[in-house]
Amino acid sequence: MTIGNAIILVSQTAIPLALPSVMEELQVGSSASQWVLTAGLLPLAGFLVLGGRLADLFGLRRVFVLGTTIFALASLGAGLAPTFELLVVARAVQGVGGALLLPTSVAIVSSVAGAKQAGRALGALGGAAAVAGACGPIIGGALTSAFGWRAVMLVNVPLAVFALVMSLLVVPRDPRSAERPRVDLLGAALLCIALVGVVFGMTQSQVWGWTSPGVYLPIAAAVAAGVAFFVVERRIRDPLMNFALLRRHRDYAGATISQGLGGMLEMGLGIVFPLVLILSIGLDPVMAGLALLPTTLPMVIVAPLAGRWYDRSGGRTPLVVGFALLALSAIALMFGVWAGGLGPLIPGLFLYGVGLAIVLTVNDPVSLDSVPKQYHGEVSGVSATAEQFGGALGISLLFVVLQTSYVARLHALVDESSLSDLSSEQYAQFHKAMDQAEQTGLNFQSFDPSFQPYLQTAYDAGTFGYVITFAATALIAVLGVISSLLLVRRSRAEAPTDMSSPESVFAASVTVGSGQSRRRSVG
Repeated sequence: MTIGNAIILVSQTAIPLALPSVMEELQVGSSASQWVLTAGLLPLAGFLVLGGRLADLFGLRRVFVLGTTIFALASLGAGLAPTFELLVVARAVQGVGGALLLPTSVAIVSSVAGAKQAGRALGALGGAAAVAGACGPIIGGALTSAFGWRAVMLVNVPLAVFALVMSLLVVPRDPRSAERPRVDLLGAALLCIALVGVVFGMTQSQVWGWTSPGVYLPIAAAVAAGVAFFVVERRIRDPLMNFALLRRHRDYAGATISQGLGGMLEMGLGIVFPLVLILSIGLDPVMAGLALLPTTLPMVIVAPLAGRWYDRSGGRTPLVVGFALLALSAIALMFGVWAGGLGPLIPGLFLYGVGLAIVLTVNDPVSLDSVPKQYHGEVSGVSATAEQFGGALGISLLFVVLQTSYVARLHALVDESSLSDLSSEQYAQFHKAMDQAEQTGLNFQSFDPSFQPYLQTAYDAGTFGYVITFAATALIAVLGVISSLLLVRRSRAEAPTDMSSPESVFAASVTVGSGQSRRRSVG
């Protein structure tokens, strides 16, 4: 299960360092290249609840094996994709496989560990998966520099095959169900439209403008689908998402909100950090990956400790502390990027890694401990959906904040200076040169002499944009503190048990404590 989680994590944390290589080989711009990451996140977020529900209906082992197989084949397709369009399609299929793989792996570990050991077990899984998080940016930078971006996609194939073989060898077969399972396909379709529409509209707003039909129509469709999903799920006999669970179990609702906010900070800043390190500081992709170690290495130690902390004190205190550290990290990053250089950024990067490790490790056991065991697959899916949708939303939201504040500041600085306005053709050339700089690091001497007077202005505008973006992340973290204080209980909530459920039978058939635990952390 740890390997299964690791391949999801590696595919997310390594890709941002490979995007400049994708842009160069497949001849796409920076805005389009973001879809290499977003295309995997959207179906992952859209189908995670369905994946968890399918695990409840058809069995954890069956769905895990299916998801891992799809992910392996899609990774192979992404690595061999001859065009940008086929690469995006392969990444989307990867997301579908991950949506089946991720919630089942967490539910399997939770079933093995039992309620009393869930925090420690899932924390141990988080610590093991954090090794992948620590290696992801380094892997992305090193493989891209040595072999190109295709190696970053293909590295997932042997990992997925290993996870598939091991799951077939060690995970017991699922019990046969006496009843014919009913799958809420309508709910799954409505949820996917709602999630994809919001992120697609926000992402394309910086390309087409907010008044474009390609922006406001997807957002409108998302709102309509979201309302329809809520109505359908309240009336259907076997809903994809049981809203009654969210109403009855306050910890579950609080952890779901926390997971979404944590995902926004995790993946949104996963896109921003490489831009700061490469374009602002001037590091090449390999060194940028190494420079991100302060965000990932603390998780190897912190994630297991956070799990034990939860076992002792419940979820409220760790979550409040985790989000408070994330807010402090954002403030430290604001001052660090303003000061310039890598050194001033390190305290903020370190606090970010520690805070995120606590939040992402504690959220899962808070959710799973608060509901009956027969809903663990669904709850794992909802939790993972919140994180992945939060991540996709965080990427688009923080990119909008960064782009808007950067462009506004750039025009203001040019107007205040003696520099002449660039023509449309010059602006396009300057934009292309900046895109190329993402592949090697920003070197003033490599630019056309006619553009060099504008570089300091662009640098100052970029610094302003990063400061505003980190301020936005501080606000998100503060929302996490407030929601955790209001919704998550101070002590652990013991979940009611139902020994007639398939997961209870599964848990009884496996030796407690044999699995490594949780899953994710950060990039």
